[in-house]
Amino acid sequence: MKNKIVVGALGIPVSKDGQKVLLTQRHAPNFPAWHNKWQIAGGGVDFGETMEEAVLREMYEELHVKAKIIHPYPIVKTSTWFAKESDEKMDTHVILIAYLVDIGDQVPDLTHDPDWETSSWDWFTLEEARKLDCLPLTIPAVEETFQLLGKHEIIKKVC
Repeated sequence: MKNKIVVGALGIPVSKDGQKVLLTQRHAPNFPAWHNKWQIAGGGVDFGETMEEAVLREMYEELHVKAKIIHPYPIVKTSTWFAKESDEKMDTHVILIAYLVDIGDQVPDLTHDPDWETSSWDWFTLEEARKLDCLPLTIPAVEETFQLLGKHEIIKKVC
């Protein structure tokens, strides 16, 4: 059986008060294991891009916002999705590299997403996010985001 490795560049927008993060709802009707699941916005890395460039591009493509990275070290999560557990035809090793970002007062606009991968978005506290039906690795990354926000003075960079 074939397998593949997927590297995702993600952005986790943090609210000005550091109490919420922005998550998006996946629109993938042809992939039931992904459809309507909440996730961190982002996508693939283009050839020659740095991870930071990919995150900022993906934030603009998916949410039509100009993001600013507010913490230099990404949150990295990995998982293996086996073909029998997902909508993929092969085993997939997923590596997600997520940066905390600031989008200021911009309001995401989903009408500019060329692939219409996102059906909704909203701001969530950690407790609210834990109650959502999310793609794998979303909640662990959100939990680590709130740990970082609690330990460091990242929030001062947002305000």
